[in-house]
Amino acid sequence: MSSMFDDFKEQVRSQANIVEIVSEYVPLKKRGSSYWGCCPFHGEKTPSFSVSPDKNFFYCFGCHAGGDVFTFIMKEENCTFQEALKILANKLGIPVPEREKTRQEIEREKETKEIIAANELATRFYQACLTKSEFGKLAQRYLAGRGITPEIIEKFSIGVSLPGYTSLVKALGKRGCREELLIKAGLAVKGRNGAYDKFRGRVMIPIEDARGHVVGFGGRILQNNAEAAKYMNTAETEWFNKRTLLFGLHAAIKEIKSRRQAIIVEGYMDAISLHAAGIGWAVASMGTAFSAEQAKLLARVCDEVVFSYDSDEAGQRADMRAVSIARAAGLRVKVLAVPDGKDPDEFVRRHGTEAYLELVKNAADGIDFQMRQVIAQNNVSNLAGKVEAVSNILPFLLECKNDIEVAGYIRKLAQLLTIDESLIISEYRKMSRKSGSQGHVPLPVQPKAVRAAAPDDEAEQQLLNILAKNISLLPVYRDEIAKAGFKSPEHQEIYSSLTGMLENMPQDVTAELFRVLSPEASTAFAAIMAKNVQPGDEEKLIADCIRMMNKSRLEALYEKHRLLADEYERLGDSRFLQELAESQKIKDAIKNLY
Repeated sequence: MSSMFDDFKEQVRSQANIVEIVSEYVPLKKRGSSYWGCCPFHGEKTPSFSVSPDKNFFYCFGCHAGGDVFTFIMKEENCTFQEALKILANKLGIPVPEREKTRQEIEREKETKEIIAANELATRFYQACLTKSEFGKLAQRYLAGRGITPEIIEKFSIGVSLPGYTSLVKALGKRGCREELLIKAGLAVKGRNGAYDKFRGRVMIPIEDARGHVVGFGGRILQNNAEAAKYMNTAETEWFNKRTLLFGLHAAIKEIKSRRQAIIVEGYMDAISLHAAGIGWAVASMGTAFSAEQAKLLARVCDEVVFSYDSDEAGQRADMRAVSIARAAGLRVKVLAVPDGKDPDEFVRRHGTEAYLELVKNAADGIDFQMRQVIAQNNVSNLAGKVEAVSNILPFLLECKNDIEVAGYIRKLAQLLTIDESLIISEYRKMSRKSGSQGHVPLPVQPKAVRAAAPDDEAEQQLLNILAKNISLLPVYRDEIAKAGFKSPEHQEIYSSLTGMLENMPQDVTAELFRVLSPEASTAFAAIMAKNVQPGDEEKLIADCIRMMNKSRLEALYEKHRLLADEYERLGDSRFLQELAESQKIKDAIKNLY
């Protein structure tokens, strides 16, 4: 079966004309050897989205999204590789190979289809109750009072559940839905005398997965009842897992892709109110626990998230955790503080769209928010409080992906606490060693070092471009490349993947790389392949690239020992002589490169 699937995958890959496939989603015009259009993944008026039929990949010079035809479908349809493969196969009329399913798998597939069908029927029933029942008029007045228009009601398929105990059970029973199925779907509850409706007397909000299938519901009580919960969700089932869902994602996906940004709120009513106010790129985590699965969903379609949780203590705690989870998924993170303790729903209804968008514009950087929250929770008027604050903040800095970023935050933290920057650096070093962090210890960054980073990055990109096209050259230079090393984690991942292909060489190295790389590395690889490396003496080009990478590595090492020498000399520590000698030794090694 594995061999059959590999053959099927290669058949789809070879028959999928990337220009034709992309043209179904984006109008393209030929210019030179490539096709150009406006990027579907971010808003733009001037085309910067390029499709290369020769290289069989796309790349946007604006938002830097890129990859092969599978990557395009995954990003456009917000789906997995396996799902993208099936979508392309169906477009091309290629039969999808299916292994023989077990009886249990067949039963589960059948049950899943029945559950989704029951949820769809329930959605239509609740919508009918909203527009055609007397109780529905009460719900309509409530929704209108919250600024929710008929257009938004239709967009989110909002309905109402009737107060009676068996309204839904009876209605869906007439359509062939068994009580056992409704109970399993979370629409009904088992009672002494049969099943009865779980949701009664509530505004009903269907909750969809990323593909638009209704997998559960949220209900908001309409009439005050001290014994009933204000909000009620479908209980966790095999089909409804809040960790893997974001309310409103299916409705917001186009705007999120266009803006490359998502606003995340706590509850579905917050998200609906923002959409009603014209802020159509808001989604809800349906509670305060933002998950790694939700972060991965968003990382497929945008670069930045803005958390807009409630301003109460629980919301602030949730923001603290969420920042780290989103950053781990490779997202840029901001945190929006809604004034006066209001939630987004209340604020936007009282102050309007523009006022809320101004809050989005001025949202705090994620780590800045974490630092200020920790400082606010400690008495930093004395040394003990400052030490405690630094200890609690440093774990956030360990999550940063490069030393320049860490150095900037350390500098800001030193200013906020009015303490010596070198003391924080020293504590960071200790914590790095204890945690087993592999990154370099950050030191005050010199402008010259930042400016000098471009040539070695260019060398890494050029080297990987050559190796991807001529993988047979890799074993010849493997030891030299390992010694030089890659500064960029994404470049290292690309190189490691190339090395892993040497034993079982794929037919198409570039296509296989796009398949196995992480989203961040895949984007970096697309940028690399979009470069026009002039043909020439490949061995000389590789040698020049490795030399530049070695030079950069040694210069960084030299700067580290030079700064340590300065620091030891300032402290009157005799070890500065040892560091000076090491600096000179490295300087000589740099000269010997040429």
